[in-house]
Amino acid sequence: MSRPLGSKNKPKLPKNTGGLEVIKFEKQVEGSAISRDSKQGYIKWGVKNDYPQLLLNLYNQSPTHHAAINFGVQSIIQNGLDYNAMQLDGTQTYPNAYYSWDTLIRYIALDYLIYGSYAIQIIKNKDNKTFSFYHIPMEKVRCSPYDEDGQITSYWISSDWSQVSMYPPLQIEAIDMRDENVIDRGKPYIYVLKTYDPTVTYYQSPLYSAGIKAIQSECEYVNYDLKHIINGFSTAGILTLPDVETDEQKRAIINNIQQMFQGSDNTNQIAITFRTNIEDKPVEWTPFADGKNGADKYDSANNRTISRILSAHQIPSPMLIGQPDMSNAGFSSDADKIEMAYQLYQKLTGNYHREQVIKSLNDMFKLNGIDVEIVQKPLHFNDFDESDNNNSSSETVARDVEQDVDADNIEEKVDGNNNNNKQ
Repeated sequence: MSRPLGSKNKPKLPKNTGGLEVIKFEKQVEGSAISRDSKQGYIKWGVKNDYPQLLLNLYNQSPTHHAAINFGVQSIIQNGLDYNAMQLDGTQTYPNAYYSWDTLIRYIALDYLIYGSYAIQIIKNKDNKTFSFYHIPMEKVRCSPYDEDGQITSYWISSDWSQVSMYPPLQIEAIDMRDENVIDRGKPYIYVLKTYDPTVTYYQSPLYSAGIKAIQSECEYVNYDLKHIINGFSTAGILTLPDVETDEQKRAIINNIQQMFQGSDNTNQIAITFRTNIEDKPVEWTPFADGKNGADKYDSANNRTISRILSAHQIPSPMLIGQPDMSNAGFSSDADKIEMAYQLYQKLTGNYHREQVIKSLNDMFKLNGIDVEIVQKPLHFNDFDESDNNNSSSETVARDVEQDVDADNIEEKVDGNNNNNKQ
């Protein structure tokens, strides 16, 4: 039975695109986030409040970017703190009851290199003299608007900003670690690193912002390479069929053919078109030549992308992140070449990055009455045995003093679920 004239219950047919599939690309990640007032007390980090998650995805999906970040973290932490040189006793070797200063440095260094900032929660302990310091993942933090004096007086934390109804944000007062007189016992405070950045108002731009497009490109190249295995490196050919009356019939035919030819067992993709001239051949297959030109373009573009990512991180040699460097440049050995590249990296940006992390640890030491500056064991690339031994020594010292921590005196961290949490 036909529908009444003017009926609104008509079936929705796919738009006629001539049998061609439309590929929609993901929106690019911007170099700096657009900050907007949520009208709920906090400032959104990105238009959809998901910018830190986008940066985290880039870190997890780009091999070169991932390696560059990890190298930068190792450059900041060096071979660990030299506890013997600082002459710390057991209770001074831990920022809280659960992990050492070395672990805290690694946590905040990783956040700093991914997001351009890091967050630390500070709580005065039960003795009303010492403090506990906890790392807060930066992607869980949002800031409040500036007050009339141009200051951010509080921050908000949530375990999942995409589901604030399930994980309601918790507002925590902001603090400058140099002013201990305003800290009440048992109350959590948050310190967030702020550095000068002329491109943003609230949230820091990532340190590699100029290379974000290159990082995204490498993510696409990795996906492109995966498609080479799953569906073939490129479209295998065009299958031309006689035209059919409706889009529904076209879709049914396309779905059937895709099930026959696509998948890892069949490797290649095909393009399907429908001819309107019924006098021509009913079915025609036009294969594409399987040349090497596409692969050559891929390799060339990927190499340029890797170079741009390294430049964005100011890493002078790919050997520092474990990639080969075919240039000789007059060095007697690869170890000397790596060491020279590492020293250049330190002068370009490594020393500055380390300073942005270590200065906060020095402030934490002062809050806890530890009258000593941070001392680290230097990292070198031309003596691998020594580096391995230094790492083991640092970890051993930390384990030896764990029993000296007074857990009953330590205040627990407040997390994004509004509950106390052991990290």
